[in-house]
Parts: sequence; structure tokens; C-alpha cells
Amino acid sequence: MKNYKKTAAVLLSLLISSSAAAPVMTAYADNEETTAPAIVFTEVKKVESGDYTYTVGEDGVACIVDCSSEENEIVIPETIDGVTVTGIDAKAFLEKIINKITIPATVTDIAEENPFSSLLHLQEIVVDEGNPAYTAVDGVLYTKDMKTLVCYPASKSGTSFTVADGVETIGVAAISSTALTEIILPDSVNSIGRHCFSFNERLEKLHMDNTKIDQIPVMSFANCSNLTDLTFSESTTYIDLAAFISCASLSEITLPSNLRYIAQSAFQGTSIYEIVIPEKVESIGYCAFGYDEDQNNQGLLIVGVKGSAAEIYATDSDEEYGYANDFTFVNMEDYEKQQAYNALDRKFSGDFEYSVIDGVGYITNCIAVGDVIEVPSELDGIEINAIYYGAFSTCDAATIILPETVKTIGEKVFTPYLENLTIPGGCTEIEGEEPFLMCSKLMNITVTEGDGAYSSENGVLYNKDKTMLLAYPAMKTDEEFVLPDSVTEIAKSGFCYNTQLKKADLSSVEVIGEYAFEGCTALEDVKLPKTLKAVQKNAFLGCPALLTVRVPVSVEYIGDYAFGYDYDSNLAAEIQQNMADYAQSGETAIMPYSVISGFKMYVEKDTLGYQYADANKIETVIDTVAIGEKNVDKNFVYVVLGAVAAVILLIAGIFTGRKISAHNKVKASEKRKAIAAEKIKAKKEAAAKENDNEEK
Repeated sequence: MKNYKKTAAVLLSLLISSSAAAPVMTAYADNEETTAPAIVFTEVKKVESGDYTYTVGEDGVACIVDCSSEENEIVIPETIDGVTVTGIDAKAFLEKIINKITIPATVTDIAEENPFSSLLHLQEIVVDEGNPAYTAVDGVLYTKDMKTLVCYPASKSGTSFTVADGVETIGVAAISSTALTEIILPDSVNSIGRHCFSFNERLEKLHMDNTKIDQIPVMSFANCSNLTDLTFSESTTYIDLAAFISCASLSEITLPSNLRYIAQSAFQGTSIYEIVIPEKVESIGYCAFGYDEDQNNQGLLIVGVKGSAAEIYATDSDEEYGYANDFTFVNMEDYEKQQAYNALDRKFSGDFEYSVIDGVGYITNCIAVGDVIEVPSELDGIEINAIYYGAFSTCDAATIILPETVKTIGEKVFTPYLENLTIPGGCTEIEGEEPFLMCSKLMNITVTEGDGAYSSENGVLYNKDKTMLLAYPAMKTDEEFVLPDSVTEIAKSGFCYNTQLKKADLSSVEVIGEYAFEGCTALEDVKLPKTLKAVQKNAFLGCPALLTVRVPVSVEYIGDYAFGYDYDSNLAAEIQQNMADYAQSGETAIMPYSVISGFKMYVEKDTLGYQYADANKIETVIDTVAIGEKNVDKNFVYVVLGAVAAVILLIAGIFTGRKISAHNKVKASEKRKAIAAEKIKAKKEAAAKENDNEEK
């Protein structure tokens, strides 16, 4: 890798060399068969005359390109050999010992690269009053309109300099290698040139916060070794190559919130050991922070947003340049919480640290040892009503019992060692969306009786009325779980990282939160009800055993990676390797997830579930119905139902025929009985009549 520790003269020579003796293009070749025009260059002729070497352009005027005079005071001539002098080249006075230089009225074109920047003994610049392009104020060179500061003489007397009001641009190396300790910029400044403040080894303070400077250019503050007080403009979006390299005393800075790019070696060789990287930063070049002048890793704490360029830089590497970062990364939120904690008035009582915040007693830290910790309800006469952020973060107890006086539990309070937790029934707030995310050994959460906001059942945490499941412990050993009928929502990360659960019946749920079942590696079967309306992003991410899911037609929203995705280490490595390219193209939301092999979704055509599967190239099975735990083809069901119906009709027909036949037989029997009865009756009547006749 390139090492930027160089002398002022060499740096400035390199700076301006690219613009010197530029060839002049004179013609294009007219050749239709070629893909690009041929270019012919002609070297500009240099003419030596006395102390000067000059060139004459097509406009017939001279540009001074070199000066051989040994005088300490130089007066640039208006004409040389009868040719009017209008220009000064970037290398015209390279490394001369000149105390004063006078510019005539004819010179209207001074090279942008600043031909006076290497004049380390220069004390004063004078400009003829009739010059239409430039002026000098107290020996400092400006453009005539006072909008650009061209050069502040390196050896000008004084330790403080205020740039004139109205100046918009500080030119290339314009205030370089001076004895200044303070430079004051007006709010009109919106642009600075490369090397503009470099090698001001006595400079202690420079504030840009009242300016509109968009970019801090290449090496603009290089070797300002005494600089300690630096503020940026909120307009700044880009800090370029080695901008603050070798600013050895610079230890604390606040980067502008709108900053997007930090280039290679931007703060190499500084005393910055802790840096907060704004969320909008998209790219950080190698050796930007954490390296000394010789590119030795000097250690660094990086504070930033998780998943951002800041976190990537913490472990970034590049084989081509032979460097690998190994810095500590801290999430911005955690850092801010730590800062707030440091500001507390904290006191110790036994195994506990506490603080009173706005009249409320907080447990702020616990140093108790042992497997079971029962937190007291009072310390030194102060009632404990709250648990502060991270209060048990250094505690390895397996069981923690909180007192009934506690109303609030802060974020990230508990550690991976926690197995059993008792929450008081009067607790009204557990802060954070995922309060138990890091509790990888948690088996049971118990909420005592009370009028607070929470309840528990079988070791699972719910809100008071059990309409939302908040936390299913990561090490709860049940292989099957049936959601209570009252629950309509599963909170973010509700079941996250449980590796025991195999089957979940979510028969009443309407909303499944983000990451709800993330990392549930044993999960094989999930029953989603017809009441389901929304499945948030990453809900079932990292469930490799879950190879099928039936999505009901009732679903109105499915988030990204909700079904069928797992972490892909190969894709993650590819993303890491090409992060800069992705950022440059605006693709900052690429995630290292791939569709699980063999995963399929049972859906109805043209439903949201079908659209999700189609968009993610997931195999679908349509026209099926769930019967018990089986997914059965609807056509098969229709055939079976038809056959069953036919059998039923046949059986019904046979039964009906038999019934009619039996009915007819009964009727015939009854008719025969009636006829027989009539005959018997007739015989009896005849016999009676005969008896009557005999008696007569």
C-alpha cells in the first residue's frame, strides 16, 4: 500500500506535476474504419529569455513556465520579448526562495494548482490595482471578485487568519505550510481545494460548521499535526483520500450526519481510537481509521448502525493490499445507552448498584454471584421500581426473581445464562421489542398475580388479556405447542431461536410478527388458520426443517423472506466481497438468504400466497385441501365424494325398494285378513238367521 508520509515539497511537486507541460491536441484523423479518432499532439515550444522561460499560445500571449532568478523579491514582467504576459504556470516558481512576489495588471490566468504553494518563504503577494482578474488584501491573493482565495503566503506573519467575507472557494493548497494556529472561515465558503490546509503543523483549530462545504478533498488537512479542535459542516457528504492523514493530535471528531463516503486513509495516523459513524455512510476505504502513519493497526472502537458500512469496516479485509481490520463494533443504540449510564449518579448497596432517576429508584447493575438472585424491593431506603438498561448484563445467575415493587424493566437486561425469570404481576412495561432475544438458555417465564400489563401460562409470556404472545422461551423443551384461542398476534421474535419445538398449532392467530419463528431449526409443521391476515418479514426465516406450509386465502400481507428462506453462508461471503459495488449501484438491501431446497407452498391460485411463491421462485401446489394432517388433491376428493354419493344413493334405493315391497306385503296381508273377516262375519250372520227361522 502507498505510504503518504512525505515532505511538503515532494507532495506539492506531485500535486502540480500532472498539469505541467500538457500536450496540445492539434488534429483528428478522419478515418471512418476506426472505432475512435486518432489524435496528433504537438509539444508547446518553450522560450528562454533572461530569468524566465515562457510559452506562447495560439492567442499570441505568453505564459511563464519557469523562473531562474535568485532574487528574494520577484516582479513578474508585463511583457517578455514584446509578448504580453498573461499566464503563470503551476510549476513556474517551484521550490524557489522568494519572500515577495508582484503580479502585473496583464496576468489574468494563474494556474488552478497554485504556482506559489511551494514558496515556503513567501511573506507577501502584491497585485497591480489595474489587474482585472486578481487582487491582494494584506498580502493575500484573491480573485478580483473576492470569491476565491488563491494563496495565503506560507511565511506571512501572524498566528490567526480570518478569510474575507464573501469568499466561496479556498483554492488548491491555498493556505498551506503556514505558521497559523487558527483559521476562521466565513459562512460563505462552500468549496475547498485539495491540500488547501495541508502541512499547517501549528494549526490547532478550524471550524467548518458554519460553512456549506460539501467535500473535504484529497489531503486537504494532511500533516496538520497539532490540530485538535475540528468541526465539520453538516453539508459535507464526502471525505476524500488521506484528507486528515498524519493529523497526529486529532483524537475526537463528530462526523457530519449527512456524510456518505469516507475514502482510503482519510484519518490514518491520527489519535482517533473511538469513532461514531453516521447511519448514512455507505462506504469506508481501507485504512480510513485505526491505523498509524506506517499502517500499523492501532486499535479502534467503531460505533454505528448494525448492518451498515460501519459494521462492515470493523472486519473488512483486502488481500490485494494485504490488510485486515479487527476492530470492535458497538451498535449506536447501545453506545448511547452506555453514555447515558455513565452520566448517572450511581451508588452501591451490597450486591447491587442503584440510582434515582426522576424520583424513581432503579437497579443499574448487579454484581451478585450465585445461581439464584432475588432482587430486593428496597435499597438504602429507596424503593426499587425499575430495572435499568443492561442491569444484569454481567450476571450469570440461572434464576432471577424481581420484587413486586418493580413496574418497569429496561432493554437488554438479561443475559444468555438466564433460565428462569419471575416478573412481578404489577409490572407495566418491559422495554424493547425483543427483550429476551439474547436469553438462549431461557426455559420459563412466570408472572405473578397483579394488575400489571403481563401474564404467563406454562412458562410462556403474554400480555394481560392473552391476546398477544410476547415470548416463548428459547430453551422450552416442549415439541408441540397449541396457541391459546384468545391469542390473535405473535410479537416480533416471539418464538425466535427455539430449537426444540417441532409442531405449532396457531389456530386463532391473525398476525405473525417479524422474525417470529426465526432460527426454529426443529420446526417441521405449522398450522395456519383461516383467520390469518398478515405474516411479517422473516417470520419463518431459518427454519430448514419446515419444508411445506399451507397459506390460507385470508392472508392480506406477506413480508420479505417470510416463508422458505435460510441463511446462505456462500451468498453472505459474496455480498461481503462486493459490498462496495452494491453500495455504488444503490443495492443496499441485499440479504444473505436463499430458498430452502425442497420447500413448497400449498396455496390457491391468484391468492397472495401464490403471488409470494411465484415472485420468490418457490414451488407451489394448488387445488389441494387439508384433511387432518394430510394435503389431498381436490379432484381426488371430488371423485371420492362422488363415489360415496353414488353408493349412498344405491343403498338408499335398495332400502327404499325393500321398504315399498314390505309395505305392499303388509297391505296385501291386511286385505286378506279383511276379506276373511268379512266371510266369517257373513257366515255368522247367516247362521244366526237360520236359527231364528227354526225357532219360529
